[in-house]
Amino acid sequence: MKIVEKKFRGSQLCRVVSYPIAYAIVHLLLERGSMSLDEIVKEVQRTKQTVCGHLAKLKLANIVRYEKKGRKTKYWIKYPEVMSEFITICDKVVDRIARRLKEDY
Repeated sequence: MKIVEKKFRGSQLCRVVSYPIAYAIVHLLLERGSMSLDEIVKEVQRTKQTVCGHLAKLKLANIVRYEKKGRKTKYWIKYPEVMSEFITICDKVVDRIARRLKEDY
């Protein structure tokens, strides 16, 4: 894979997960595993339309997978170990920034 393509994919990943609802969905799926749309909607307290939009972006970025069984669709994280590390690192950076902001103000 070319360096330019890697940078593009990395920026795309960060862009998709930068939305608070998408970030919450990733957290939720990492914690609970496979979930239906209705379960996700209930937990993140947003409309189906909003959740579907974010799931579509997460699917395009190869973060979330899905499987349809009849009228139900289940969603899960494609690479849970790697995404868990990514989210943990994001949380650590946010904690560090918050600590620094607290010291500065």
